[in-house]
Order: sequence, then structure tokens, then C-alpha cells
Amino acid sequence: MTQSFISRIAACFLLSAVLLSVLTGCTKRIDTSTEDKYYKTLTEVMDSLPASKHREFDDGMSMIWFYSESDDATNAMLNGKSGKEILAVIEEMKASLPKLDTSSKEAYESSLEKMKAGLPKSKVSTFNDWLKEMPSYRKGNQKIESLNGMTFQKIVENRDFVNSQNPDAQQK
Repeated sequence: MTQSFISRIAACFLLSAVLLSVLTGCTKRIDTSTEDKYYKTLTEVMDSLPASKHREFDDGMSMIWFYSESDDATNAMLNGKSGKEILAVIEEMKASLPKLDTSSKEAYESSLEKMKAGLPKSKVSTFNDWLKEMPSYRKGNQKIESLNGMTFQKIVENRDFVNSQNPDAQQK
């Protein structure tokens, strides 16, 4: 091998390393160091994703915040992550969250216990309040069966939406 050939290979490796570091640096990432930076970079990260992923990202961020024990814990989890990395966290979280199972009384009660155990302490009282509103399990109960397969967050969002649309429920 000639010296010029080795020099060209070294130059290619150097150029590749520089391009890789530049491309890696261009990936938008969440910065949670201040509230302003968080909101600015959150928007940039979302905008860096394809439009078809925006709704999934937005819903997933709501889920992350809902199931978080504290703002500090959430900030630590999100800081420095790209949109693709956050979407991966969202998918993993979705798969691990317990969902209400209304297939039988035993399945229903077991899923309620799992849901409660998976909640941050700050959401347990909301869960207990929701349970007080629910009728006893009975196969065929439309109110219970309409919640089948939902996470607690989705149940709360559904209840809040229904109540906000129902003037009678708002007065109670």
C-alpha cells in the first residue's frame, strides 16, 4: 500500500466521523433544564417527527405525565431523548400498563388491583374516588363493559370528557 492510499483511507474515516457527529448533533432532543427550554425543545422534537406520529407522541406524553410520580422523575426520563426514543418509551409503557378486564368478576377485580398497584401515589385517591362511582360488577353492565381494555388514564379521560359534555353531571 502506498502512503497516498493510506492517507485517503484515513481522510475518509475522519470525514465519516465528522459527518456522524454532525448528524447526531442535529437530532432534536428534549432539554428539561428549564421550563422554557423544555417547551421549546418539546415542540422541536415533535416537529422533527413525521406528521403521522404527532398524535401518538402527544397522547404518549400525556400518558407519561399521568403515570409519573413527580415532575423531576419525568424530566429525568425525558431529558436528552429524541422523538424516536420517546416514542419507544411510550410503546414500552403502553405495553406494560394494566388494563381493565371485564370478562369475568375475578378478572375485573384482579385488573382493578393491578391498575391501582401501577399508579403513582398521587393518583390513588382519584382511583379510589372512581371506584366509589362504579356499580358492582355484573356481566352485561354497559357502564363497566364500555371500559374494557382501557388503562386508568383513559378511563379518567373518558369520564372527564363525558362529564364535561353532560350538563347534569357537571352540576353534581
